[in-house]
Amino acid sequence: MPKVVREYKDQARARIIGAAVQVLQQKGLRGVTMDDIAREIGVSKGALYLYFPSKAQLLEAILSQFRVEMMAGLERAVEVKDVAEAIAGTIDKIFSGEFNPAVWHQVIADSAGDPDILGALREDSRRDAQGLQEFLRRMVDQRRIPPLQNLEVVADLVYLALGGTIISVTTRKDPEESRRRLIRALRWILGLPVDGVGTPGTIRNRSQSARLRRAGGRTGSEAGRRNRSVGG
Repeated sequence: MPKVVREYKDQARARIIGAAVQVLQQKGLRGVTMDDIAREIGVSKGALYLYFPSKAQLLEAILSQFRVEMMAGLERAVEVKDVAEAIAGTIDKIFSGEFNPAVWHQVIADSAGDPDILGALREDSRRDAQGLQEFLRRMVDQRRIPPLQNLEVVADLVYLALGGTIISVTTRKDPEESRRRLIRALRWILGLPVDGVGTPGTIRNRSQSARLRRAGGRTGSEAGRRNRSVGG
């Protein structure tokens, strides 16, 4: 049986990750074994362990690969689409059915009883958030989106919107509607026009506007009282 170790390291890792994704789609994380992946790629299980000593480390590599592909696709998409549409495109594989969201839900469920898997998911979330913050910072610098008062909070909201949409695709069974709702939500979060009806403003601007309205209301009431007292 051919050994993975005869290939270049990066190529070998890519083959293993690709095979693992295929098996993961079929069996889910709980049902996947290193034997399954070895059979899928046509190598010995011992060869796999040279690259990934545990299933959790393999999962971490899969998530890292997903992130690399997501960010590369995001950079390409933002050249021809608005920022909200480009971000929504990062989960196009979910909308198209190419990747089954139920697999992702099962991975999260399995993490409750496996600290190694939980650690991999936490690290993946941290890196996802970091990547989103860097991307949004560039979009602000390029004036593709309005200035953001708290980049970390906005990145968190974007991340939560993506995660919520994955759940929506699973429960609604209407990918197109879920995608449309996601784009509208992202435009609102980023301060971009929603459905062509003006710009709602950034979180900062909306908060400032609310404070000004409240202050204006108090000022108007005080002025009214003063006028009444002068007139009386």
